[in-house]
Amino acid sequence: MQLQRAKKKIEKEGARITLIGQATPRHAAHYRRRFAPDLTILADEDRSTYKLVGAVRGGASELLSPNVVLKGISRGIKNRAVQGRPIGDVQQLGGTIMVMPDGTIPWSHMSKDAADNATIDEIVEAVRSTAG
Repeated sequence: MQLQRAKKKIEKEGARITLIGQATPRHAAHYRRRFAPDLTILADEDRSTYKLVGAVRGGASELLSPNVVLKGISRGIKNRAVQGRPIGDVQQLGGTIMVMPDGTIPWSHMSKDAADNATIDEIVEAVRSTAG
């Protein structure tokens, strides 16, 4: 939802957003319609891209620690969003990765726990510094 809201800001810096989720194409289409109608969303049901980039699976402390739970509740209230039924491996952590047209990765932020996501400001700065 945050990326949907920041789409124009990020694209103004020269990047294009593509989300990759561990879902079926049907689930990805539903998510896009409901939460991110202006973004490209790809389905990776077997999590091959997650494995390729080294995204880890979290344990109890990365998924259910008080800090993670409180951040999740706080973001849900701030974004007026409710966590729906999880799809795929609930232990799979994600990340934000900048991939250049030649396939190189000049910047990434891999989640250390379920509440660890790159901020929009961090993403914009990474795009800016790569473009410059």
